[in-house]
Amino acid sequence: MQATPTRQVDRFAGLLGVEHLHASVEQAACRLRLAPEHLNALGGVHGGLIFALADIAFAAACNAGQALYIGLQAEMRYMARARGAELTATATWMGGSRNIAHYQVLVTDDQGLRIALFSASAYRLGQ
Repeated sequence: MQATPTRQVDRFAGLLGVEHLHASVEQAACRLRLAPEHLNALGGVHGGLIFALADIAFAAACNAGQALYIGLQAEMRYMARARGAELTATATWMGGSRNIAHYQVLVTDDQGLRIALFSASAYRLGQ
């Protein structure tokens, strides 16, 4: 099995308007410019959108190398309401083993506010 960079095949990321900034196994970052359709009924950024952005950055980092990974577990802590016009999710490798990778993803807005912290683990497919 050979990995294809997630950003080349992730149509959902494209649908949301997510821009891949950079990706390596150690760290990946994605950005999303906010639009009215990204807001919930209360006028804030929809929590599902924030989760999806973090998950896309997580997938970009996990799959930046030669192996393919699939998510095992993920959790999100929402910390503040976004105030800016865009969100950035930065996934950072925290450790793991041959078959498991652990990441944290920090979601911030363009004003530097920490919006959410996403923690996730992935399992290596094949071999």
